Amino acid sequence: MNLPLREVEPQAEAAAPAMPHIFVRALSTPPGAPWEQARAARLDSRHGAPLPLAELMHQVRRLDRWAPGQPGRYAAFYIRAREFREPFESSVEVDGRTVRVKFGASSPDLRRFQGAGAALLAITLCGAILGTGVTLALAARREAETRLAAEEQLAASRLKLAQAHRDRSNQARDLRALVGHARPLGEVLGDLTWVATSKTPEARLTGVHWERGLLAVEARGEQPPFLAVDRPIERSPKPLRAGVWLWAVGRPQDLVEQPRPVAAELGP
Repeated sequence: MNLPLREVEPQAEAAAPAMPHIFVRALSTPPGAPWEQARAARLDSRHGAPLPLAELMHQVRRLDRWAPGQPGRYAAFYIRAREFREPFESSVEVDGRTVRVKFGASSPDLRRFQGAGAALLAITLCGAILGTGVTLALAARREAETRLAAEEQLAASRLKLAQAHRDRSNQARDLRALVGHARPLGEVLGDLTWVATSKTPEARLTGVHWERGLLAVEARGEQPPFLAVDRPIERSPKPLRAGVWLWAVGRPQDLVEQPRPVAAELGP
C-alpha cells in the first residue's frame, strides 16, 4: 500500500543555508525475504518517483524490523537535483515517527571516506608490492628448479657414459683373459664380426668357439651356415650331437696357403 506523495519542509539546522525540499513516499512491500522486500521497495521508489529520475536524488529507508510473514514498511525520500548545493542532513516525519535523512556526505563523513580511501590505497600498494615479490620469488624458484633439472639430467648422462665405459673395460678385460696375450683383441673382434655378417639367413648357430686363433661355430643342419667365400669352411666328420655340426672357419690367407686341418683340431 502506497500513501499519497507529500512535500515536507525539512527542519533545517539553525545556521545552515536553505536546503532543498524533501518529498517523501511511504511504501509497503508484501511478505518475503528481507532482500526481496528491499528490492521491491527500490523498484517502487523508481516507478513512483514524482519526477524523472534524471532530475532527482533519492534514497530508500526501511522503517521497521523485518519479521517473517509480515509486510515491509519503507520510505522513499526525493529532492530535486538542481536544488542540491552541498551535503546536508535533516529530520523528516514519516507515519508519526521522525527519520534522520542525509543527502550527500557531511564533513566528518568526507574525512572518514578520505581516510578510508588512503587506507585502501595503502593496502592496494602493499598488495602490489607483495604480489610483485611473490611473483619474483616464484620466477626465481622456477628458474632454480629448471637449472637443477638440467644439472640432474647432465649428471645422469655422465653416469650413463661412465657405466658404459666401465662395461666396455670389463668386457675388454674378460676378453683379454679369454684370449690371452698371444694374439691382439682386434683379431677376435674381427672374427666375431665376420660370423655375424656372413651367416646365411636360415642358419641357426648354437655356439661360437675361438681358441688360439682358431675359429669354429656350431650350427644346425648339414648345409654351410655362411655365404661368404673369403674364408675356407670345413665341416667336422661327425655331428657334435643330433642335428648339430661343428664348422671350422679358416683365415683369408688360408685360401692361398695349404689349409690346416682345422676341423680336425676343433672336432670332437
